[in-house]
Amino acid sequence: MSEAVKRYITFADRVNPLVKILVAVALFLTVILIHDPNHLFHLAVIMFILLLLLSGVKYIYIGLLTGAILFFGFISSLYMIFYGEGTTTIFRFGIIHVTEESAVRGIHIMMRGITLSFFGALIVFTTRITDVFYSLMQQGRLKPKYAYSFMAAVRMVPIIAGEYMALRRARKVRRALIHRKYITGLKGFISAIVTLLSQSIRRAWRLGVAMESKGFDDGPRTYYHRTTYSIHDLHFVLLIVLGVILSAFLGEWFSPFDTVDAR
Repeated sequence: MSEAVKRYITFADRVNPLVKILVAVALFLTVILIHDPNHLFHLAVIMFILLLLLSGVKYIYIGLLTGAILFFGFISSLYMIFYGEGTTTIFRFGIIHVTEESAVRGIHIMMRGITLSFFGALIVFTTRITDVFYSLMQQGRLKPKYAYSFMAAVRMVPIIAGEYMALRRARKVRRALIHRKYITGLKGFISAIVTLLSQSIRRAWRLGVAMESKGFDDGPRTYYHRTTYSIHDLHFVLLIVLGVILSAFLGEWFSPFDTVDAR
């Protein structure tokens, strides 16, 4: 994650990436099995608080991200709200039939999405992509050839983006010499993609030759950068488990929804 958006480092930055991935899978299964909207409402609030405190990101970026998550979460719930089944009608216009039951189900789906999105954002803000692959190799026993291939691909993304911008500027300079259809529209996009792909294939071939010349293989290897398990992993797992348990208790104490089953 870019250091430009970070304000401070928290213990979540030191948690093993493999542990974060496993916790994310467990949280996904837990959220899918939660059918009480009151429980899920408090879990979404807790995940937002964790994102706010543990991500260490500037508040302006947290605010923008939260707005985007809420907006797309609301959009994803509209289908269920407008066309869901139910008996207590709130609004009807043509094929649109909003009932109390469909509204609760739509909000329930929205809360599932924003809960997982807040946790996913916490992982993204506190994890470097290279650490993920190092952890998968060292603790997950992933073969180095696959891990380094993905890392090389990730490293290529900003290079390819820079080449695309340079290609666009070059075509603008030579606009008078190139037919318009090769600059704008679908043909212009296809010609740019073909150019970038040919350059990427040549670069990948040179990288492969360099790795083979240095004897790169899947055998035993040492690492300059090592990832290990630590006490922070246990703290992180316990924090998420306590968050899920606390949301269940809070759902019993304060229930913004009348139903306890949104299926």
